[in-house]
Amino acid sequence: MNKCKFYPRLALVNVTRNAQFYLPYLLSCGGTAAMYYMVVYLSRSEIVASVRGAGYLQSLMILGTGIVALFSIILLLYANGFVMKRRRKELGLYNVLGMEKRHIAHLMFWETLLCAFCAIAGGIAVGILLSKFLLLLLMRLVRLPVAFGFEISSSGIVQTAVLFGILFLLTFLYNLVRIGRANPIELLHSDSAGEREPRVKWPLVVVGLLTLLGGYFLALTVKTPVDALALFFVAVFLVIIGTFCLFTTGSIAALKALRRNKHFYYHPKHFTAVSGMLYRMKQNAVGLANICILSTMVLVTVSTTVCLYLGLDGTLNRMYPHDLQITQECQTGSDPDFSALLQQAETSAAESGRSITSQSHLVSSSSYALFSGNAFLFSYQDEQPGTLYRFTVITAEEYNRLTGQNTALQKDEVLIYTSEGDMPNTIYLKDQPFRVAGRLDTFLDQSRSLYSNMAYAGLVVSDNSVLHQLVTLEPDAPDTTRTFSTDLTLYLDLDGTEEEKLSYYETLNTAFSSTESSVSVQSRQQNTIEFYSMYGGFLFLGIFLGVLFLAATVLIIYYKQISEGYEDRRRFAIMQQVGMSRREVRETINAQVLLVFFLPLAAATLHILMAFSMVRKLLMLFALTDITLFILCTLATLLVFSAIYALVYSITAKSYYKIVRGI
Repeated sequence: MNKCKFYPRLALVNVTRNAQFYLPYLLSCGGTAAMYYMVVYLSRSEIVASVRGAGYLQSLMILGTGIVALFSIILLLYANGFVMKRRRKELGLYNVLGMEKRHIAHLMFWETLLCAFCAIAGGIAVGILLSKFLLLLLMRLVRLPVAFGFEISSSGIVQTAVLFGILFLLTFLYNLVRIGRANPIELLHSDSAGEREPRVKWPLVVVGLLTLLGGYFLALTVKTPVDALALFFVAVFLVIIGTFCLFTTGSIAALKALRRNKHFYYHPKHFTAVSGMLYRMKQNAVGLANICILSTMVLVTVSTTVCLYLGLDGTLNRMYPHDLQITQECQTGSDPDFSALLQQAETSAAESGRSITSQSHLVSSSSYALFSGNAFLFSYQDEQPGTLYRFTVITAEEYNRLTGQNTALQKDEVLIYTSEGDMPNTIYLKDQPFRVAGRLDTFLDQSRSLYSNMAYAGLVVSDNSVLHQLVTLEPDAPDTTRTFSTDLTLYLDLDGTEEEKLSYYETLNTAFSSTESSVSVQSRQQNTIEFYSMYGGFLFLGIFLGVLFLAATVLIIYYKQISEGYEDRRRFAIMQQVGMSRREVRETINAQVLLVFFLPLAAATLHILMAFSMVRKLLMLFALTDITLFILCTLATLLVFSAIYALVYSITAKSYYKIVRGI
């Protein structure tokens, strides 16, 4: 037979004959190729670039491109390792029958080329077909219209083909190295090679416990959103290290403890399950730890992005309670006149055909202060211990006018609001003691804190004399003293539709931009568009990556169970020969699969519970403070994921049983 045709035909026969291994491998590679093409397409789509908020969307899609690329590398190499493990005996047989390693390398080249062509071409084709649907979904989430038309990203095709071509080349080279170093007899008998009973490595158990508990401690004790942001990846790293250590060697210690329990161990289904897992736990544990980490990633990614999106209306209501917010910087300590701002707003409203339905104004002074001990310090070093606050002060007169209350304060009394931490009954401002006469649940100007990644404090003082004392910079103040800025803020509500209000905002913003006055204009309608672009993009990317992580989890579970099924077939055959019935074999299989399968889910659930407080504080950086919504989103995500996980379990258990029974 012509050698040019022999190897391609033999490669096709091998891939077809091993479809049980290659089909999931090709589906996973093709699926990730399709997802990579789609996210590249969305990051470069002219349709996306033409809508409002395109900057947020394209930035998020570019981030998604990097994540999918990195994950594709890990997933493809992982799946290739499982496929080659099952084919070691077959390749060893080729070697024994007379094929040299260079011939096997030639065969593997054609197999890799065939797989690469099917995965890359199929993935790109599926990506092109689904790209319009993904675009419609994205635009739906961000509440923007979609233009008619269909795009095919040539750069996306090239980028996908190059990335996955390189990945398949790397797997081919890796397989060549593995085969080149292997002895033919070892390959032929690789599936019957035994393993020594693993020993408990107590130093790793200690490291695992310390790192896991350290990660949990950071997550549970973090105080502020800024601290949560700084420590999040540290906690994640510690938990990952602890998970791998405890699954790898802690699980061996647990299995040996079960074996010492005679009432549990000396039962047919427990005896074979525990003993079988014990002898292969080193290999098992890595897969279980991967499943646990991936499950945690799915739960965190989906629950947080869904929560952010569902809570967006409440966030907008807190940040922008009025249609327009016009802010003018004023001289510190002055008594600003808002009539000029209001007149300009009314003039622009008349030009746009709008009318102002309600208006109010606020005069406030803001700075930064470090709370240390029981004092707010306006002069501090960056490395000085304490909590940094965005600090805003208004008078009781302003507070009463805007709230309709009749609060009276003495010179040494204040009302206080803080987003983080509890204040003592007496606080010090510029070395002057002030008694806290009341603690506020909300503050008039707290929307400003939602822009910053730090704690926020709002203070109500008795009158302008106390305010002037606080905001005036002392002549001998050190260079590190933080000065106050005084702002006049005008809040307006308008008549008309959302589009008409947005048009008025653009007119007013242009009018103020043409002058030299330091005036900024914020529009609820404009920010609604930008926030839905950003949060909708977060949700889209969260679901997108959640599906990718879930697919990887299912693939690892499938390969792990199928691989173990072939390894356990001989062992269970021996058990039947020595007297175990089919029912007992099935019970043993169920016990082993249940124990292996749901351990990662239980660990992932524990990770989520421990991370809840830290993730909640991270969400506060996005102005989401609704803890009830976050709890519901987390529970719903966990329930849906558990249902999918259970479905995968039922399918895997049946496949595993068929293999070990030889059906």
